[in-house]
Amino acid sequence: MEPDEAYYNKDFGEFILPYEAVRTSDSPDKKLLSFFQGTYEVAANLSRWDRESLEHTWSPPFTHKEKMIDW
Repeated sequence: MEPDEAYYNKDFGEFILPYEAVRTSDSPDKKLLSFFQGTYEVAANLSRWDRESLEHTWSPPFTHKEKMIDW
């Protein structure tokens, strides 16, 4: 389970990442994303989800101009 500070709490039935671990991190965004990705992977694997059909490769986002509708 990533990051190292994360753990499973049996009383809550949830994975926990303490606030202080994120707040004091050199990169809070990366720490939180690592936790979200890690919990997703654990749940997906234990549930035997068809991850290939659920997960898509990254594609570049649309630019503002591409989203505009030409009326």
